[in-house]
Amino acid sequence: MRKNLMAQNKILVIDDEEMIVDLCRRVLTSEGYDVQCTSSGKEALELASSEQFHLAVIDMLMPGIDGLETFLALKKRQPALLGVLITGHGTMDTAIQAMELGFSGFIRKPFTPVELAHVVKESFRKAVLFEENTRLKTLIPLYRLGEKFIISQTKEDVLDELIRTVAIQTGTQRISVMLYDEAEGCLRIAAAKGLKEEIVHKVRIKPGERIAGRVFQTGEPIIMGRGPEDNPRLASFLKSRNIIASISFPLKARGTTLGVLNVSREKSGSPFSQADIEMLSVICSQAVMALENVRIMDEKAERIRMRALFEQYVAPEVAEVLITHEQNPMEVGEIKDITVLFADIRNFTNLVQHLPLETLRSLLNDFFDLLTGIVFMFKGTLDKFMGDAVLAVFGAPNNIKKPQNAAVSASMEMLRRFDQLKKTWTSTEQPFGQVGLGIGISSGEMFLGNVGSQRRLDYTVIGTDVNIAQRLASEAASGQILITESVKSQLDSRVRVTQEPPRLLKGLETQIPVFSIGTF
Repeated sequence: MRKNLMAQNKILVIDDEEMIVDLCRRVLTSEGYDVQCTSSGKEALELASSEQFHLAVIDMLMPGIDGLETFLALKKRQPALLGVLITGHGTMDTAIQAMELGFSGFIRKPFTPVELAHVVKESFRKAVLFEENTRLKTLIPLYRLGEKFIISQTKEDVLDELIRTVAIQTGTQRISVMLYDEAEGCLRIAAAKGLKEEIVHKVRIKPGERIAGRVFQTGEPIIMGRGPEDNPRLASFLKSRNIIASISFPLKARGTTLGVLNVSREKSGSPFSQADIEMLSVICSQAVMALENVRIMDEKAERIRMRALFEQYVAPEVAEVLITHEQNPMEVGEIKDITVLFADIRNFTNLVQHLPLETLRSLLNDFFDLLTGIVFMFKGTLDKFMGDAVLAVFGAPNNIKKPQNAAVSASMEMLRRFDQLKKTWTSTEQPFGQVGLGIGISSGEMFLGNVGSQRRLDYTVIGTDVNIAQRLASEAASGQILITESVKSQLDSRVRVTQEPPRLLKGLETQIPVFSIGTF
């Protein structure tokens, strides 16, 4: 009614005087209304049992059921019906009585076409104002409910508050919130009130299926009821006979439908109306905003967690590359050509026999801190600490030019800085003079990515060349860097490379060419 004061509004004229009926039909039809006429209250009630009307123009005195009784009976069937009372000898008392019974207009015979059109138009205008005022009185408190949604910390908190608020505002006890499950490709019940647990866990609805699926697919709400004015095909979806009406309302965020809110009313209630749709629109929009806030907070917390995790192993800029991957952390990884560096402390086992464990711990902390800084300086990724050794990779996930050169430059810096650190250690503990550092570098195709479980991930490298680098580090003398041919072939000419005797490394079936790097 609010969208158009005349067009599509249906008027029922009830009068036993044919001349009055004809006048009303002619005037109101010319004004754009859909008009039907009848000559008695009994006929009017029969007509109203199968059709919905917005306003009734009723003569006060008619044979059988009079106009006042007819209007009251019609209002029981159609509570939103407006009324204009026609009387031939109306008084002020009659007008007051008509208003008390719910009539919105009053007109005395004889009346002109202009007077009739005016009183009908005024009735609709007053109804619109009343509806707007009622709607505002209802909606303004609803907007204040947003505070309760905003303070929700989890998705479950938001959905529980949505269920609670809808139950209070609609007076219903059968409510469910269905969210779309990307993995299963269907709607699942995420929160509910008044439903059996087995139903909550069992129900799965695909987009387009049944009412909830249709609402999810179209993004438009659907009202269902058992009244004569309701679509009988939609009413058939009301499975339980105890349910007289139901609303399915889409939960939408930024143009995307996240799920569907389903609200059902029992026999003791009244049918749902457009006002209920508007109320649910306000509630759902606030709930969706709260869900979006929770999602953003969760994503932010996850980014912080992932950044803290990755920055234990990689340079900050590398951590950013990993975090910005829009994939499941378990799926982060790729197979590509990578250069691996393995650095191992020589004679560490002998130190364990002569120094306190706390002193050894301090040694390893200094050693790992030194090598970590160098790896990051050359844009490498720290794979892991392995007892008294370090494994690092170059070329992924952060793409760099000439990763072999970066790895060799990093290894030369490691030896230089390790020598300085060794002198510092030796000045306090003589046994430190026995230690040295051997480094092995290899290059080839391998996997780099997350390996493990959702609870414990390792960002690591897997491949034959990883084992080769480790074996070369074991073979290297203190202060020596051993590399494979795949590394040598990519080095700049300024790097001094010396051919070493071929080596049969543990785990390999044949010897491989080995080269050493001149350092100082």
